[in-house]
Amino acid sequence: MKQEEASKRFSGEWLLLFNEEVVDHSSSIEDILKLAEEKYPAEQFPDDKIKISKVLDQETRNIFFFC
Repeated sequence: MKQEEASKRFSGEWLLLFNEEVVDHSSSIEDILKLAEEKYPAEQFPDDKIKISKVLDQETRNIFFFC
């Protein structure tokens, strides 16, 4: 999925990525952390394969990039 598509589809949400692919999403960081541990336990998966990222909504992007 391209970054622009993800920005529109998951605006304001947290993403759980495995090998650079979106595997889950939620508006709650707590939910994403729980899902990450359930799906990819630290003792079984290398840390560099799992990422959590926040997709900024348009209003927040405007504040950061146009101020």
